[in-house]
Amino acid sequence: MRKISITALIMLVSLLSMASQKRKVLIFGLDGIRSDALQQANTPNIDALIATGFYTYDSWNMGITVSGPTWSTIFTGVWFPKHGVTDNSYAGSNYNKYPYFLSRAKQVNPNLYGVQLVTWSPMSDQVYNDGYNQKIIRANDFTQWHPAVETALQNPNIDVMVAYTNYVDGVGHSTGFSPSNPAYMKAIEEIDKWVGAVMADVKSRPDYANEDWLILLTTDHGGLGTSHGGNSNEERHVWWVAAGNNVNPKQMIASDPGSYNMSNNPVDPVKVKLAPVQADIAVTALHHLLYESGVRPDDKSKLPGSSWDLDGKSWLDSIYIKKEDPNPGPDPDDSTTGVGNEPEVMDVKVFPNPATGLVTIWFDPKAQPVSYHVTDISGRIVKSGQPVSMGLKLNIDLSGQPAGTYFISVQAGSRKTVKQVLLQP
Repeated sequence: MRKISITALIMLVSLLSMASQKRKVLIFGLDGIRSDALQQANTPNIDALIATGFYTYDSWNMGITVSGPTWSTIFTGVWFPKHGVTDNSYAGSNYNKYPYFLSRAKQVNPNLYGVQLVTWSPMSDQVYNDGYNQKIIRANDFTQWHPAVETALQNPNIDVMVAYTNYVDGVGHSTGFSPSNPAYMKAIEEIDKWVGAVMADVKSRPDYANEDWLILLTTDHGGLGTSHGGNSNEERHVWWVAAGNNVNPKQMIASDPGSYNMSNNPVDPVKVKLAPVQADIAVTALHHLLYESGVRPDDKSKLPGSSWDLDGKSWLDSIYIKKEDPNPGPDPDDSTTGVGNEPEVMDVKVFPNPATGLVTIWFDPKAQPVSYHVTDISGRIVKSGQPVSMGLKLNIDLSGQPAGTYFISVQAGSRKTVKQVLLQP
């Protein structure tokens, strides 16, 4: 009889555990956080989710970079030509035809229980057919945001929690949306503390071991100066993170797929298929909640009744750990492989790539000493650090180096990796 490897046994136990866990969704809506600002801010809690999660700095706002239209897209899975919201008045909304994702989920499982908590009242007052059992408003009072979320998460029957705050957006409007603005960066770092506190609340739930939480973090837009609503990259280039106990650590990189709001940059259907855009968040959350039912929200053949006509796509198959590995590699318990004598390769994420100066690398050093060196195409070392102090994020400034290809070699204890980065003028 063939001996079952330790790897296969662990995988089997993991799959059985996943199958018995009840699927739940927590969405952090963090309004107005620019991608480049999040990259540079001191955000250890979000960094921890990035380092172990499914993550992109290359999501795109393909619509109107205003909160009402964009959050409508994020929660319905369709862009503004369908949901009808084009400004913060929510006039023209078509939520009866294109409801929020929880309403869709309740068409299949009416017993789902969801709570929304927001600090911007129009997002609650002007929205209907959202499916929430409870809608909480803490308008303009960010200090009450976490206590209210904490209380909501104490409900053992909760299946969906949406926690939205416009705190950073407000600071951006009053002082400027820019990573060079200390007030704006401090606001992002304050949000990070609350994200950490909410994650602690989730993990302290009495039945957490039997729950499969998909944690989604996203923003709606960036900003330029003290405003947004335009079509600049600073406003359109956004990010999102998927985390959880069963998530496959991976970084997504994609080019701009275009916009429904830009005649000079129309939507490219081919690029949209590859890009992790905002309409995908609702569809991915739906897929997670309805996985056991066999419903796939972006597949018409697997929908109840008529088509839901969603614009987004589900990333769940990529986000979740594969159910079987066609090439699992050597058994770590097999001393004959010799693999124990080789340096362990780290799984790291790099942003941006291509870059113009600052390059950020996310990984868990596991309390080991970290060193790095950067070489150009000729093999010449142009920058190095040994040892370096870091949490889960290592920033390397290549400003001043000529444009071209560089190789960043990072080592943490016995683990190491080499990443290729293209530096642009």
